[in-house]
Amino acid sequence: MSDNDSLMKRHVLIVDDEPAVRHTVRGVLESSGFECTESENGLSALEWLKDNHTDLILVDYYMPIMNGLRLLEKVQHTLNGHTPRVIMLSGVIQEKDKLKAMDLGAYAIIDKPCNFRELVVKVNEAISP
Repeated sequence: MSDNDSLMKRHVLIVDDEPAVRHTVRGVLESSGFECTESENGLSALEWLKDNHTDLILVDYYMPIMNGLRLLEKVQHTLNGHTPRVIMLSGVIQEKDKLKAMDLGAYAIIDKPCNFRELVVKVNEAISP
């Protein structure tokens, strides 16, 4: 890989409290050419975002410490215009929470277990210039 290729790689922050989910999603995205970082909850993701840049946050809705909806709220208010797109993943999410996530700026909501082909397509769409 040349230096230009590495400069062009798009970055995804995967936030999920289940290590197996993070690992699987990371494998799928990295095999599709994305660079990934993992975080186990919304609070650790916010800490990471203070010093790092990502093009997209892929976040689970239900997590301990800070759930995906709260992370979405925090990201919108603390990153001052440099807000990455957010795709929310969830096995069970009420319609009112889906609407709130979209109102807060979520790019998409994908049900878990997700179709990995659909996930890669949505990630590409979300971070295309």
